[in-house]
Amino acid sequence: MSNTIKVHAGKTPQRVHYIVEWANKRDLKQVDIVREIGADKGLVSRWFSGTVPKTEYLEQLRDLFHSDEVSSLFRHPDDDWIAKMFRDKTDEQKEKAVKMLEIWFSEHKTGTDG
Repeated sequence: MSNTIKVHAGKTPQRVHYIVEWANKRDLKQVDIVREIGADKGLVSRWFSGTVPKTEYLEQLRDLFHSDEVSSLFRHPDDDWIAKMFRDKTDEQKEKAVKMLEIWFSEHKTGTDG
C-alpha cells in the first residue's frame, strides 16, 4: 500500500485549452465572459491562465463562443474548420482529402528548377 499523499486532491488539473484564443476570436474580454455566463471574475482569470473549467462552464463557454462542441475549446479556433470538415467523413474520404492537401501544398519543381 502506498503512503503517497495527494496534494490538492480534487483540484482541476492544468491542461492546454484555447479559451483565450476563442475569446479573442469573438472579441470578448474576461469581463464579458463574467457577465455572460455568471462566473466569478477570479475563476475566469484562472481559465485565462490555463486552468480547465469544470464541465458546466465548458458547456456555457461552448455556447458563448458559438462552437459546435466542447472539444472545440481544446483546438485553436483557426483549426476548428478543419475538424468540422473531417467530422462525418469516412476513412477513405479523409485519406483522399489529406492526399489532395499534400499535393496542393507540396513544392512543385519545374524543368528550370534543376
